[in-house]
Amino acid sequence: MRSLLAILASLPLTVVAGGADYVLRLDDRAQYRLYQPESPRISDAERREARRQALGSLPFSSQIEAAAEAGGIDPELLHAVVQAESAYNPRAVSPKGALGLAQLMPSTARMYGVSDALEPANNLRAGARHLRDLIDHFGDVRLALSAYNAGAGAVRKYGGMPPYAETQAYVPKVTERYEALKKTTELAPPPVPPSPYRLRGDDLELRLVQRPD
Repeated sequence: MRSLLAILASLPLTVVAGGADYVLRLDDRAQYRLYQPESPRISDAERREARRQALGSLPFSSQIEAAAEAGGIDPELLHAVVQAESAYNPRAVSPKGALGLAQLMPSTARMYGVSDALEPANNLRAGARHLRDLIDHFGDVRLALSAYNAGAGAVRKYGGMPPYAETQAYVPKVTERYEALKKTTELAPPPVPPSPYRLRGDDLELRLVQRPD
């Protein structure tokens, strides 16, 4: 069987440039696509390690990471909520009675099986699960944060973020912090390896043409 290179050497062809690959159109009307090598993939372990390094200097980083993983949310989101809710004060108690790092109302703490809402690990675990449930219910992080602050009933009543000054200040504050933390944990994609293929410009039968739309 003749190799592809032998076929190309013996037949007139047209090379169609299209992004990161080439299509070779031969006189036999067949098409041969020469793909660029794939970019190396970033593993989940590498992403987790990048997160640990980026977030490790923040308070309660290991507890927040564990609670976020168990609850199925990003640790950056839980960090942003905790910072806005309690400024990382595990003994914080609001005038309305919200408790601990994630400022759980006693009824919410009981709903997630937490008897001591001032204990950091339990508080974070319940806060992460509550956030996950709100995200699943509303299908949107901003609406979930609105419900975390103002209550799910208020979000349903107004069909979106309630017109409360506190909530309208809280949601952008948390989302901006969330996005900023995510940027610190992002890994730059590895460079794409050079293509093993090279076009010969001295061949009059080999030319670049525009790919039709």
